[in-house]
Amino acid sequence: MSTNQLTINLSSNWLPNGWVKVSQEGNENMVTYKLCHIDPESQANQLLVSGNPTAVVNGETVSVHGITPRGTMTKFFDAMTTLAATGWMEGYTPQKITEIRGDFNKMQDEKYDSTYYISVCLYPDETQAQQALQNQLDLHTKGLDYGKLFQNLQNPEVQKFLTSEQKKNMELLTQQTKNIKLPTPPSDLGIKYFMDKYADYPAVFSEMDNPEYQRFIAPKPKVKPRDPNKFQGGGFDPLAGKNILLKPPKPTTPPKTIKGFLALKIGKYIISGTLLSAIYFLPKGETFHESLTKTNTYIEKEQVEDKMYITKHLIPITSSYTTEGYATQEQVEKIITSIIDSLN
Repeated sequence: MSTNQLTINLSSNWLPNGWVKVSQEGNENMVTYKLCHIDPESQANQLLVSGNPTAVVNGETVSVHGITPRGTMTKFFDAMTTLAATGWMEGYTPQKITEIRGDFNKMQDEKYDSTYYISVCLYPDETQAQQALQNQLDLHTKGLDYGKLFQNLQNPEVQKFLTSEQKKNMELLTQQTKNIKLPTPPSDLGIKYFMDKYADYPAVFSEMDNPEYQRFIAPKPKVKPRDPNKFQGGGFDPLAGKNILLKPPKPTTPPKTIKGFLALKIGKYIISGTLLSAIYFLPKGETFHESLTKTNTYIEKEQVEDKMYITKHLIPITSSYTTEGYATQEQVEKIITSIIDSLN
């Protein structure tokens, strides 16, 4: 980390629980934070996320009505290592998987489920900051001229906002593309860029049609009514239809458009980075989710001839994304608000 960096006086609790500032880089005019979110499924009750329908608990066999987890990277690499040890993965050994795992962890520690970046850049005055914000809009609406981009990056006024690592990478990229015919970007990607406000501050956004919405409103083929007296095939949960299992809410209509958040101007500062758009694609904290750790117990009794069979069922309780520790819109809004407050 450079010792000569732009200083942002952030509050001690600017990051919500589960978020970690992994690193920061910059110079006297800018600072970039690398933020990661801890994967809550790494702390889940393994009975609920194992995928096994039964388990032995305290010497007793129980029926587990688990959840379908996203799957942590730790579980992924563990499974790949086990599979490689069987010899069924040609060209991959446990040692090779360990090397891949090490390379992955250099980019993002497997205990995290996501990585975001947020940058704050200080300009000499508000006029230049406003021009920088306008440049974010022009860069997309007028098209990207790669040749002009490389030329502008050599401008001393631009160079002073780049870190030494960024300068090194740009020099390398310039050398590698010197004799390459650079591509012409498509004229229309279906994305609209525009200037608007966020928390009463000027900002640049993007917007495009949401294909999920188009699929949602498209006419659906009529489904033939099911005959309850005929076997339908497929899996079967013995508690289905008994009003015991969790009933997640019906899917809501997807938004018509997908929105992106490119940059924000606060006085002489410009905030940018991948964290901004997370406001629009992360779920709200109140969104339904099964508990990763807590269960209810249901005792099922079934009389078969002269014998009574008793089955204990473990069922996850109703919960939410916030309670279970997933990243949410509200958390990202809190982080951005904390940065804004520190700049005022």
